[in-house]
Amino acid sequence: MPKRLLTLLAESPIHAGAAAAEGALDLPIQREAVTGLPVIWGQSLKGALRDAARDQDWVSEVFGARPPGSGGDRTRGEDAARVEDIGGDLSPGQVAFGDAALLAFPAATDREPFAWTTSRQALHRLHRKATLLEADLGSLLTGLPGAHTTIGTAGWAGDKQTIGPYLDTVTVEETIAAIGTFIGMLCCPATDVFDYMRTKFGTDLLVVRDSDFRDLTRLATELAARVQLNEHKTVAHGPFYSEHLPVETVLVSLLSAEQDRHLRTVQEFFDGRAVQLGGDESIGKGMLWCRVHDTATLAAALPKES
Repeated sequence: MPKRLLTLLAESPIHAGAAAAEGALDLPIQREAVTGLPVIWGQSLKGALRDAARDQDWVSEVFGARPPGSGGDRTRGEDAARVEDIGGDLSPGQVAFGDAALLAFPAATDREPFAWTTSRQALHRLHRKATLLEADLGSLLTGLPGAHTTIGTAGWAGDKQTIGPYLDTVTVEETIAAIGTFIGMLCCPATDVFDYMRTKFGTDLLVVRDSDFRDLTRLATELAARVQLNEHKTVAHGPFYSEHLPVETVLVSLLSAEQDRHLRTVQEFFDGRAVQLGGDESIGKGMLWCRVHDTATLAAALPKES
């Protein structure tokens, strides 16, 4: 079955909301039940991408028709008119959208304003997705030493480094620069506007312990307190607290379809495009940059020395 790799880079804080509150946190983000890591569920991702493509005449074929009573698609294509006329058609879409798993999470540091953190588990997941695309990444993502140490790019060695709320010793490992460069090529649109970010990925990436990666994403997400005002500008409801993934977060999803032409359509439309996802859109949250990769573009993203 043909596949593509979709990477998402947060341009603004992202709130993909979970189903229930957690303690004092009224609006938590979506997380994996087993690992506790942030995730964007496939249904949330599919809905956001569908909305971004709503004016395209292929939207119903790729994403499936909206269910009856949803108002139909906002396209002017033949499929959309049919959906509106009959009140809905439950035909499925031709592309499957997997959950967007966390790949890299920004953490405040003393040496730089921030560095990206990732984990061996997250890198192995990326390697497995690439394998499903039949892309050969060699041992770039899987041959890392020291499962119980934090390793990073040159310049991060020192007695103690501040990584989010932690102090940790970082061991320099040459391979990390190549991994950072690869991630930067995967998630940054192919324009010179992102040259700085692609370079930074290659110089400011830290691979932390799997448990530390999980804890960082618990302790270093953005928490916002909000209130709802009435017509007299006094508090009617609240305060309530919402959680957001920070700017510069990177996530990865696997797309699949029976026919490659449907994936090519998605790739041509979304690669390099910014989309809106999640809540708080009216206050500037939820913008993500998309990259869509096939086997050839994955190979092209590999550092030349690899």
